[in-house]
Formats: sequence, C-alpha cells, structure tokens
Amino acid sequence: MRRIRCHVLLTLVIVGAMLLTACGATPEPTEPPAPTEPAQATQAAEPTEAAPESTEPVTLRVGTTYIWDTANPAIGWYNYTLRYLLYDTLVEEAGISNFVPGLAEDWDFGEDGLVWTFKIREGATFHDGTPCTAEDVAWSLNWTIENEIETFAFYLANFAEIVALDPTTLQVTLSDPVGNMEYLLMYVWILPRSVWEGMTADDILEFEDLSAGIGTGPYKLVEWVEGEYLILEANKDYWRGAPAMDRVVWQEFATEDAAVQALIAGEIDVIASDTIPSTAIQTLEAAENIEVPIMESTAIDELILNSHENGSQPASLNDPAVRLAIAHAIDKQQIVNVAYLGYADAASVVIPRSMGDWHNSDVQDIPFDIAEGNRILEEAGYVDSDNDGVREDADGNPLEYRLYATEDATPVRILEIISDGLSQIGISAPPQPMDEDSLIGLYPDFDFDLIYWGWGLDPDPDFAMLIFTCDQREEGGWSDSGYCNEEFEEMYLEQAVTVDHEARRELIWQMQEKLFNERPYIVLTYAKTVQAYRSDRFTGFGLEAGDILWKASFLPAQPVQ
Repeated sequence: MRRIRCHVLLTLVIVGAMLLTACGATPEPTEPPAPTEPAQATQAAEPTEAAPESTEPVTLRVGTTYIWDTANPAIGWYNYTLRYLLYDTLVEEAGISNFVPGLAEDWDFGEDGLVWTFKIREGATFHDGTPCTAEDVAWSLNWTIENEIETFAFYLANFAEIVALDPTTLQVTLSDPVGNMEYLLMYVWILPRSVWEGMTADDILEFEDLSAGIGTGPYKLVEWVEGEYLILEANKDYWRGAPAMDRVVWQEFATEDAAVQALIAGEIDVIASDTIPSTAIQTLEAAENIEVPIMESTAIDELILNSHENGSQPASLNDPAVRLAIAHAIDKQQIVNVAYLGYADAASVVIPRSMGDWHNSDVQDIPFDIAEGNRILEEAGYVDSDNDGVREDADGNPLEYRLYATEDATPVRILEIISDGLSQIGISAPPQPMDEDSLIGLYPDFDFDLIYWGWGLDPDPDFAMLIFTCDQREEGGWSDSGYCNEEFEEMYLEQAVTVDHEARRELIWQMQEKLFNERPYIVLTYAKTVQAYRSDRFTGFGLEAGDILWKASFLPAQPVQ
C-alpha cells in the first residue's frame, strides 16, 4: 500500500496515505458534524462483538497535514487510503502480501497461466446508480490501458485482451505469464464509463469535478475544500452493506503538532499515519482515552542521490567512491534513536524485512565509520587543500551538495544528522528544508543533489523495482533518483514474467544487491506505522493491513460468529 508518498515527488509516494493553523486550531467544514457521543464502534473485518445500535449518525474525524492533490484518480498520487473508500478493485489487500476478493468473488487460470477468469459480483453499482457488471469492469480496465493512465496503467502492462463473457464473467488474456496477478489488480480502480467515456487524453488530465470520485466503494465524495477539509458520506447501497460510519471528515492541519493537540483535545478522532512525529508518541500513549497502535509496515526512508546523467548534480556525486564514503558517514542508528525515538529499524536494501523472503538478508549494510569515509575520499584524490573543512576534486571543485527534505519535524532532524556526518568527512551539505510543492518542483529536471524522502511500498516487490527503471524518469513517472541501468532493466523485465516464486525471488535479490552497490538510494530506515485514535469514541479498528484507516475499518458490521 503505497504511502503515497508522504513526501513524494511523484506526485506521489506516498505515500497514504498518507497523509501528511495554528496549534490546536481545527478548520471548520460547512456545518461540520459534531463528534458522536457516546462512543460508537467501527468494525474490523471479523469483530468479536457487534457495534452498539444508535440512531445518531456516526462521524469519524481524521486529522492530517495533507489530504490529497486532486479528486481525479487518473492523476492523483496521494492518499491511497482515502481513495480505497471511494473505489473498489477486483482484489484487495488484507495485511502485507495477503490478498482477498474484492469486486471479483473468485478467479482461476489455465495451465499456461495466460488466461484468467474472474467471477464479478452481482448487484454492485457505482455511486451514480449505474451498474457495475463484468462489461463495465472490462471497459474500465481497457480504458485504463488505452489512455495510459499514469497512476495505475503500468500494473496492466501484460494484459493483451480483456473481455466480458457474460454479465458476471471477466476474461483476461496475458501476453506473458505473471507470478503476481492478485497484486497487480489490487491497485487498479474500477471507474464508471458514465463519467469517463468519451473524454480525450487532455480532458482526462484536466478533469477536476468531484464526480471524478465516483466509484463502487463504501463512501461517496461530497465535499472538498483544498487545504482545509474533505467530507465523505456512506454509500448505503454498497454491495457489502451499509458502512460502519455515516460520515468521515478529513481535516487538514498546518503542522503535525497541531493535529496531535487536536486529538488530545478530542477535536478529531484519528490521526493519519504520516502525521504523528516520533516526539509525540509517548505523549499520546500517556494521554487518557487514546490508543496508539504501532505496527510493521512496508515503509522505507532513504537518501536519494541524483543519478540522472543529465541531472544538475556535481560530477563528484557520480563517483562510486564518493557515494560509498557518504554511506559510511550516515549514522543510521542515530536516526532511529533521535528522529524516530526507536520506532524504526536501521535499513540496508530497498525491500524491507516486513516483506518476508523478498528482502535480501544476505546484503550486509555499510557500517557508520567516519574514519573509513575519510580514508576512501583521501585515497580517491579528494583533499582539503585550503583547510576550510571541505574537500575538493582534482579540478578544485569543493564537495558541496544541496541537501533537501520537507519541512516536517522528523525530516528536519534527519537532515541535521546526515549533514553533520558528511561534514566530518569533508563534505558540505547544509540542511535545506522546503515545502513539499517546491520539492516536487525539482522534477522532472532532476535539479538536486541529495534528498531525504520516503516510500510506503506495495506488498509485492515489483513496484519497488519499477521506480528504478528508465522509462519512469519521464515526466509523470515514478523515478525520483533518475537511475537507469541496462542490466537492471533486463532483470526487471525478467522478474515480471517469472512465475516460479524461488526463481523470481532470486532475481529480486540480485536487483536489490545491484541497487545497494550503485547507491541511487542509501536506504536509511524501515519505519514502523504509528497511528492514534480516540478509544472513548471508536473501537474495533481493523489493523490487519498495518493502517487503522485501511478499508477494513470502514466496512459494515459482520454478524458475530
């Protein structure tokens, strides 16, 4: 589940969500609903007890520092957690690398792995009342491919033919077998032809009407004021049954601390996962009537080293010796201890340990070693000839790099740690925090040297590898490092059509090792997912997917077994 790039360029990744004025102030939506009293329950996928009956509408208020960039799913990269409440997919995630039926009740495939048949649920409808049959699903998937929808068309790269055999049977023919079909389909929204049919490519890119939010999901988008709030209302005709909550209100705060104070004061009910600074965790844990789930995640944080051959980075940053020295100068454990207060693990390769055997456990991380960093640079000919504390290359150019991140508290602390370590090996990289829009503006020209960033990766390793492929460097693509390597490209294409798990895992391990050695990223931490909610108002959140705002928390109450 993509964090949707909490910090992404991509217009992300972020991730969900993530989500990223004055302290304690809460923006007021039009006639905002008051928090429900007494406590109401939102059911997990398999609750242990039924929600208490109430005639009062149940409203959940979510605090975040960033809601999303657009209602248009064709160009909107942010906050997939929110978008999953609007749209359904054929397959859904229920925990890391665990997939369950969505709009497709079940599926099977032929012996050659090329023809897949999906049974589409009967009775599903879009928010505007139009039906969602196998014909509509086929139209939506074909529309996604034909219009090259940037946000999710790449998941359908091997789909050669998509047809409806009857109103409930969808047949997909692949150009090559794939070993991760369920994963590929869990990120492809099913959209209505009643909204999107007949639009040109330019129309699609420019479409900003709230009807872009129409899907078959459990909630309807009814209002959005950019920078302030967003309101969803329950889809009472949802095919799973009426959702557990009647209304969900996302409220945007200027700072993470303001959102934390609003939760403690009872002005909101939940804080989105990327909105809790580590410094606030102990305060929240000690607060009355607040629960703080801490869960494993697929999140990574990294230092991006500009790797584009036409980027604006100094030539010295392309030197493998300089990159290795930088890796030795970063104290990852200090980042874990100081910036995350222990709620993360020091990282090595791009795939986190939470993803099981996809993680290359054979790669040994570069140790924090200032002396070794200095030795490497000295041996490579980078010396401080004028004794100003900054080394120069053979042409006298100082090792001075631009070091960027967003302005939130945790990234700023991490910049300071990185900058301090680099200064100890003769590299000048003073922290330069900036607002996220300005950071994103550095692309697609790759006009930077070093950026601290983060991803919430998909539960399959394909996406983590995709972001390093050459075509993703184009405007609108997912590449944030500018990395492009022919050998890596060949391995990516091979793993995409490798069905045998062990054979594919071996390729993924080789790709991780190659990235580790060439360092378009220096992966810093595997962060935990930390969220917080008012336990006096809501209980029974679904935690299986590592996010209390994941779809399972909003589904209808299930009968007690």
